[in-house]
Amino acid sequence: MNRFVCFLCFAAIITILGGGVGCSRQHYRMKADREVYSILREGNNDPRWRIDDYQIAPDVTSRMFDPYHPDEEPMPQDDPTAHQKMRWIAGMQGSPEWYEHGCTQNVENPRWRQYLMLNEKGEIPLDKDSALELARLHSNEYQTRLENLYTTAMVVAQQRFRYDTQFRGFGHLSYTESSDRLSNNATLAIQRRTAAGAQWVAELANTVTWTFTGQTSWQMDSIVNASLTQPLLRGASRKVELASLTQAERSFLYAVREMVLFQQGHYTRVVTGSVPTGSGASGGTGIYGLLREQIQIQNRKQYIIGLEENLNRMLAMFEANQVTDVTQIAEMRQDLLSNQSTLLGQVNTYQSNIESYIRSLGLPPDLNVSINDPLLEQFQLSSPELMLLTEDVVTLLAMIRKKDEPLPGDFRERTKDAVRRARGELIVLGQDLDILQKSVPERIEGLKSLETVLIERIASGERIDPSIYDINEFETRLNDLRHKDIPKNRDRLRAIFTILDMFANTEEAELREMIQNRSFDEPVQEALKMINRTEAVQTPGLGIFQQQQDLEEISLRLETLEATQDSPVAKTSEQIRREEQRAEARKIISELQRRDEYREWIRHVFTEFQNELVLLSLMQTRTRLESMTLVPVSITADDAFRIAAEHRLDWMNERAKLVDAWRDIDISADRLKGVLDLRLSGSAGRRDGNNGRIGDHSELQATLEWDTPLNRFAEMMTYRTRQIDYQRARRAYYMYVDSVNLELRNIVRNLQMRRIDFEINRNAVRIATTRVDVMQLRLEQPPGRGGRLDTNAALQLINALNGLLNSQNNLLNTWVQYQTQRMLLDYGMGTMKLDDRGRWIESDVMGSAAASAPTPILAPEVVPLQIPVPFLETPKLNRRYVEEIDVRR
Repeated sequence: MNRFVCFLCFAAIITILGGGVGCSRQHYRMKADREVYSILREGNNDPRWRIDDYQIAPDVTSRMFDPYHPDEEPMPQDDPTAHQKMRWIAGMQGSPEWYEHGCTQNVENPRWRQYLMLNEKGEIPLDKDSALELARLHSNEYQTRLENLYTTAMVVAQQRFRYDTQFRGFGHLSYTESSDRLSNNATLAIQRRTAAGAQWVAELANTVTWTFTGQTSWQMDSIVNASLTQPLLRGASRKVELASLTQAERSFLYAVREMVLFQQGHYTRVVTGSVPTGSGASGGTGIYGLLREQIQIQNRKQYIIGLEENLNRMLAMFEANQVTDVTQIAEMRQDLLSNQSTLLGQVNTYQSNIESYIRSLGLPPDLNVSINDPLLEQFQLSSPELMLLTEDVVTLLAMIRKKDEPLPGDFRERTKDAVRRARGELIVLGQDLDILQKSVPERIEGLKSLETVLIERIASGERIDPSIYDINEFETRLNDLRHKDIPKNRDRLRAIFTILDMFANTEEAELREMIQNRSFDEPVQEALKMINRTEAVQTPGLGIFQQQQDLEEISLRLETLEATQDSPVAKTSEQIRREEQRAEARKIISELQRRDEYREWIRHVFTEFQNELVLLSLMQTRTRLESMTLVPVSITADDAFRIAAEHRLDWMNERAKLVDAWRDIDISADRLKGVLDLRLSGSAGRRDGNNGRIGDHSELQATLEWDTPLNRFAEMMTYRTRQIDYQRARRAYYMYVDSVNLELRNIVRNLQMRRIDFEINRNAVRIATTRVDVMQLRLEQPPGRGGRLDTNAALQLINALNGLLNSQNNLLNTWVQYQTQRMLLDYGMGTMKLDDRGRWIESDVMGSAAASAPTPILAPEVVPLQIPVPFLETPKLNRRYVEEIDVRR
């Protein structure tokens, strides 16, 4: 028993000294990283598909960052029921070693929220750059792609290791109680594989035996074995032997290119929501889509504001008996309710899309974000601040119109604030006008190039309105804006500011006296003339009738009507008309008797203020509309296809994969051969012991091993399958080429169509703006007392406002689609480049009509092959195969 205990101690010592427990987890992890990163650096030196700063470990600010030691990961929170299976299973107690690294409730980085850049409202401001940065930090899809590239490099490392010199050490220690013998066998082996398929192995085996029965003795046997195996038929060529390593290296090259393609597609998806063919990125809503929805919601709100104000005007005209058709008001109310419901749906969808979008970036949907990007500010055809100001003025005007309720207590402060904000919007309009002036040369060049395209299409029979590219009309519109429409609107607003300043800076009692006595200073008098309210100086407060009638004159007229005696039996049409006149006169007298001139003045001026704010919004719309430009793309589909053939990375991969399929034919054909291996082996050694006997033992052996190809059924089927696979790969390749050709042709065609459509929609917005302007003026100048508004006025106004809303949205959609197609074209041609932050660097090649090729990106110098590679334009056909084809025919 004592000897057995000594044996166990000896075995433990040998295990420790022999490194049986191996190195630490950290050692192997870091060694694997060194191997893989070395391969990544080696395969990442081509500027056409270089990946900068590749790291598989997430950034410390990322939600994916693991704060725990990767080789000592704590147990995450487990399901309680399932966890019992680890503690006690089938009546046996589980291992306590599961808890040696501790437990944690954190699956994500517990500190990642601390690194988010928030604004003063606690929101994450999102534009295309910040969204891309967040996606690179937190996107699970992006991280998975990085890890896939890492695992592909691991395959290369494993294949390369097969051709390295490899060492192995192994042995065993045994004790036999019956013979009281202790034996230790140890072997050290070295082996290597060559590119020609040969394998050689050398082993040094050493055995020491101690015998403790009788007289203690020991014996040591040492022997050196060496063998060399060289295939002569199957597996004898480098083509076959190096196939796996070659495929691993080529697949790694494909993976690097695919990673670059994914980065480009990832940018396109984050920004536009569209996914280029072959990028591997998943689709969804892009930042462009969210901005588009945001502006469409703003357009809808502006539509509702205009509809509410005009509904109030229609109600006032209905009270004045200038609108008798109740259906007009009902139609307007119905449209208002319908659009309010639509707005609620738009806002709800927008919020859902925001949450889906931030989740696609790898972030939880409960984060508060604000979407804003200056790129689409040009499609805010009227500033959001002006829209809010108009809303506030409409709200205040509604309070003013409630004659039975006092003015709000902060009326003067709200008036001052409205004037201040309106003055700021005039400054904004001046800035918009400056931007328009700077964009004129670019607009004219764009119209000239568009004219060239459209003349060709018109010559082919298409009917296109020539006004969309007419430079003279464009210049006429600019002159009207600069010298007539904007100055008129600006002057009227400044006149209103003068009157509103008087309201805001004068006490009510003093202002009432000024109105009653018409004692206004000269600037106010001039302002009243400017806004065409000179009648208000004489008898203000009769805007609901649109005629100034003296109370005494109306009363006298009523007395005359009442003095006329009508027959009580049968009323003539004349008597009926007189009764209507009496009723109308009584209504007018009632209104005049209970009117408050001070309140009517305020109502009139604020109504004019609201009207001019609407016109200011229309001026902004027209100015910003004319300053919009598109980056022209004049490349032809044929040039784009030719460039793609040279520069598309996935096209390079497809070519190479076709050769892979072709290589598989030869590799599978090798297995049709018989096995004929030459094996040379030898050994040399000695025996030694305590008796002093020494002897040499050496031998050399040559062996020829073969396996006749009498049964190659499975190999035959595999070979034929590889031939069919190659034919499928050929067809798939040229179908892929056709798909790229079709894709590029569609993109180029869509770009040209969107460019024309953009000008058409610009024209549509311009016409819709004019329609709204005309309808607003018609309501501002309703028919006189006794007259009636056109029965179609409400419907015409709804159509005008709705037409403006639709044309604005169509213009925005067209621009977004054009920008998306430009990006897809750059990707589709293989010329898309990203900067070090993953942002798109726009290519100049798309704007070149000649487009011979983009600026060449040269690969590193390649050493030419020493073995000439013949390339046959017309390969020679095997005579036997030709005869076989003839027989089949």
